[in-house]
Amino acid sequence: MTITVVCDSCALIDLKKGQLQYAMMGLPYRFVVPEEIVEKEILDFTPQELRRLGESGLDVHALSESESIQSTDLRRQNKRLSMNDCNVLAASLHILDSVLLTGDKALRIAAGSHGIRVHGVLWIVDELRINGICGKDILASALKIWRDNSSVFLPNEEIEKRLAQLKKAN
Repeated sequence: MTITVVCDSCALIDLKKGQLQYAMMGLPYRFVVPEEIVEKEILDFTPQELRRLGESGLDVHALSESESIQSTDLRRQNKRLSMNDCNVLAASLHILDSVLLTGDKALRIAAGSHGIRVHGVLWIVDELRINGICGKDILASALKIWRDNSSVFLPNEEIEKRLAQLKKAN
């Protein structure tokens, strides 16, 4: 069974900043983003970039009625989550064998409390390296972009650890 990675907006935006948004599509996973996220939150992407992601395999997921109801219930239960966070969480709960890709702390905690596996964009870097999809220079470049960008909130120690691993592997 193929693992489905449900992406939230902050993960997709960070991947774009690191120029890995298309490379990740080469991983042996199915990537999904709720339609509401595409329409309201990933405004950093041009229509051409979104089309290319779709052509590369990113599925835009329209929430079912039961997912929409659950999303609303999740929002009532957790005021720290935005409605779109709840949409991502509801999709993750309904898609069999899914992983949630996010950098949002409150969403990570909520997903974990529901038993959903959660990863961030550094996991994508690891997976790209393990699967031989990107060279070390491309991965190092992404890590440095994230490290040096004040609008990216990734743990510097984890970035530096990966940079050291990539350097050591040369």
